[in-house]
Amino acid sequence: MKISSKELKKRAKQKLQGNYGLCVGVQLIINAIISIVLVIMFFAGLVAGILGSGSIYGVRGNMAEYIIIISIVVVSMILMVVLVSLFTPGTLKIYLNISENKPAHISDLLYGFKNKPHKFIGLNLIIFLAVMVWSVPYYVVLAVAEITNYIPVMIVLLIITYLLLLIGVTITSLYVAQAAFIFVESPDKGIFRCLKESAEMMKGHKGSLFYINLSFMGLVLLGYCSFGIAYLWIMPYMYATLTEYYNELKPKMILEPEVYLCDSSYESLKKQEF
Repeated sequence: MKISSKELKKRAKQKLQGNYGLCVGVQLIINAIISIVLVIMFFAGLVAGILGSGSIYGVRGNMAEYIIIISIVVVSMILMVVLVSLFTPGTLKIYLNISENKPAHISDLLYGFKNKPHKFIGLNLIIFLAVMVWSVPYYVVLAVAEITNYIPVMIVLLIITYLLLLIGVTITSLYVAQAAFIFVESPDKGIFRCLKESAEMMKGHKGSLFYINLSFMGLVLLGYCSFGIAYLWIMPYMYATLTEYYNELKPKMILEPEVYLCDSSYESLKKQEF
């Protein structure tokens, strides 16, 4: 990429001028909804724990309590994935409109609910599963380490598999980083096609995106120190910068369409429109 991250951030700040109120409002709404869901699930788990330990005794009581709590955790995770899957497209739509000097409205936040929501959920589910694959070796080694009482060789393997997990998740995340943007602009495309195009767009650019994400670490720490309040301003800045990054990569996809044609091994996936 010819343009520097500094220039992308400068563009992002310029685009946000006059739009910060909208972006902060969007962040407030999303944070409020997620917080409400988390609070409800927390109290549901608390009540389930009390009822499980108070009304059922012995081993069966403990087992019933564990099953209820695990069920609530699973439901919470699914609900969070669905919420993120449906609100992220609307958020990206707002920032794409701002970046392209188009009118952006708070109602755009519902874009994911109105335009093939099952596809957005499917996209995030596939990405989630792809990321989870990298965690399998780590958890297998962790289970063996627990059984063997963490002998030295298992500790070494645990460290190695954890590092592989971090590297694998990072690389996978970089490859699919543009899939959501592509989907928002072209909701009629198939899930695998968006993932394929994202991977092609990121060829030769993973290092630059990694550097941009890394450059936000100071702001992320500041957000933690402010008990999350600063994120109302930090997140719009990050979203706007990543949107400018995507728009900078788009000309490559337009000027070199042959790069995105699927090869024979991908032909079967190309025909699938989820």
